[in-house]
Amino acid sequence: MPASLRFDADLRSLKHIRRAMIDAATQIGARRDSIDDVVYAANELISNTITYGYGNQAGPIWIDIWQEGDTLYVSIRDTAPVFDPLSVPLPRNLIKRGQQRTGGLGLFLTRHLLDDLQHRPLPGGGNELRLIKRRAF
Repeated sequence: MPASLRFDADLRSLKHIRRAMIDAATQIGARRDSIDDVVYAANELISNTITYGYGNQAGPIWIDIWQEGDTLYVSIRDTAPVFDPLSVPLPRNLIKRGQQRTGGLGLFLTRHLLDDLQHRPLPGGGNELRLIKRRAF
């Protein structure tokens, strides 16, 4: 049975969002390692939406979680300005010798934890991100 969740865009809600996603994916029978990957990726994407998309202002975030065959799907929708995270190029060199890097790796890790990440602008404005994790059951 699919789960539909709604949250306010607030960084203080992230712990609650993660817990709700874990519970929903567990309830439909997803494997824990797959759940962990998807929840980490979703956390990064939602954090970016709250911080950059909404600019730490109020706004809704809708999350749907469902299964098709052995694939776990998560849809994250918002009403923030359209932004495609897939347009951000992956870093060529993560860390060069002697350098330290703080931040900027969330999208890189997200794209590597998932089997697919899709973006589409919503007709009335906003974004939908679809996170796809195969062999999750």
